[in-house]
Amino acid sequence: MPVSPLDGPPFRGRHTTTLTRIVGSVRSVLDPDSVEMEYLFEPSGQRFRWRAVRSRVFKAGIVRPARRRPGPAEALTVEFHVTGLLGGTLTMIRGPRRPWTEPEILRFEVLRPLLAQLLESAAAAEIHAAARRRLESAAEAASTPILLVRPSGSVLYANRAAAALLSARAPLVVLPEDGRETSLGAWVSRLGATAAAGDKRRATLADGRALEASVARFADDEDDDVAVLTLRIQSALSHEDVKERLATRGVSGREAEVVGAVLEGLRNAEIAGRLFITEWTVKDHLKHVFLKLGVSSRSGLLKALDAAPRPVPKPHPVESPGRRHLKM
Repeated sequence: MPVSPLDGPPFRGRHTTTLTRIVGSVRSVLDPDSVEMEYLFEPSGQRFRWRAVRSRVFKAGIVRPARRRPGPAEALTVEFHVTGLLGGTLTMIRGPRRPWTEPEILRFEVLRPLLAQLLESAAAAEIHAAARRRLESAAEAASTPILLVRPSGSVLYANRAAAALLSARAPLVVLPEDGRETSLGAWVSRLGATAAAGDKRRATLADGRALEASVARFADDEDDDVAVLTLRIQSALSHEDVKERLATRGVSGREAEVVGAVLEGLRNAEIAGRLFITEWTVKDHLKHVFLKLGVSSRSGLLKALDAAPRPVPKPHPVESPGRRHLKM
């Protein structure tokens, strides 16, 4: 199961409902004095502990690895593990005055495999749900179109930029590598079903702009391998067109070079390396260009350039032929 950098530890804070239900079902059968769970969250290397005494539930918190565990006669334990994510132990405890009976221990042994499976499924679901929530939150603030697409081709999520692109009045038509015309939505669905993680697929929009999709993947709550598509749209304008259109708006030559690199899809660090300037200088140039063009993002810059009229060259004056003078 793939691990996302956005994954977070499960069974914490308000996300303990599933764990409480699982433990509640087992407690109705075995009636322990208390239940403890301790697990290691492998991506961060942190260890967490969750505890419930009768009706009182203590929230999971970070603990040190070394602590006293109940003796074997006092506790019934079940181990659970999600590959690459976490591994831990759930312990059901009774005091010495009320030891476990043989029928209860036998009943617990029957329930142990099912309990382990429930804990593993609940932990994996919470981790991937948290990853998806954080991914969507980060994507919503981005000006770049970002979509989550299931293997079936259905769009699970689209941020504002992607939704605007898909719901344009005149649907964009993509011309993929095979030369066939299709809608943008169909092309996105096909990528979600077929593209592998790390792939970059290119196409051309009907208006001549270049379109590139970067593909990443992660597993969601239903264990589907969801594709994360990040779209980049590059202007069809040549560098000379860009310079001409920017010159009429008061943009300097250096600022125009930065804009040209942006239209190629380069990031700030890549632009800085190409032009031998710092990233801060790149940001300053872009800020000045945004102000001059009245936009606030790179996508807005692209729209402003495509919408700007091409400067009309001034006609050269034509000299009329000189009059002939008749010599007397």
